[in-house]
Order: sequence, then C-alpha cells, then structure tokens
Amino acid sequence: MTTWFSGRNIRLATVAGMIALAGASNAQAQSASDRLSRADANGDGSIEWQEVLDMRSTMFGRMDRNSDGVIDSKDRPNFGPGKSRFQAAFNDLSATADTNNDGQISKTEMMEAPAPMFESADTNEDGTLSPDELSAHADGSI
Repeated sequence: MTTWFSGRNIRLATVAGMIALAGASNAQAQSASDRLSRADANGDGSIEWQEVLDMRSTMFGRMDRNSDGVIDSKDRPNFGPGKSRFQAAFNDLSATADTNNDGQISKTEMMEAPAPMFESADTNEDGTLSPDELSAHADGSI
C-alpha cells in the first residue's frame, strides 16, 4: 500500500507547486497587462495617462467599500473569494501607493502612485501608449 506521503508523491507535489508558482507569476504579469489594456476607455487602441488615472479612480471607489476615503483592512470582505482578491490587490497597491506606511491608501496616494508598467511601455515618453508600444510590451520585447 502506498501512502500519499511516499517519495514519488512528494516529488510530484513539489513539481506541481513549482509549476503553479511559475504560472502565478505569468498570471500576475498577464493580469497587469490586461488591466493596462482595459484602461483604453475610449477604445482608440492607445492608452493615455488620463485613462490610467480614471481607471485608478474607479478602482479606488470599488475598493473603498465603507466609503471612508481610504482603502484599508476595514474594506476587506469577511469571506468568499472577494476576501483573497481584495487582500492580493491591497498588498500590491500598498507596496507602491502607501507612501506614508500607515496601512491605508488615500485617494491621493492611489492617484500619485508610480506606474512602472506604463512608464516602461511608454518608450517615447509622450504620456500615451500607442498600439505599437502596447504590442511591444505584450510581446515582452520591452
């Protein structure tokens, strides 16, 4: 009789975990790229900095569930898939947007947070991501 903890099963579980982690990294990069593409509110194929700011404003409104003017742990749903999605988004935002490290993200902090993906993709530094810049970014050539 083979137990689940046999050497083979542990190795398989380890490999599966490594694949899942690699997939998570790719999924996170794809998710960030998808968010950037969704910022094209006017559908012209380009993304202007103002569209990114508009998207951030909308995101802030969704995440500030108790409407107290900050995003913090009090806004996290208590259960369900929204709890983990909120926490992941909050952790990502906190890394760059919580500039005073108080555990809260104000709307000002959210709007003024760095946008490294936008900045790296905007190769001509004109404040707009052209279809060519977006394509190069999506292909990983930037």
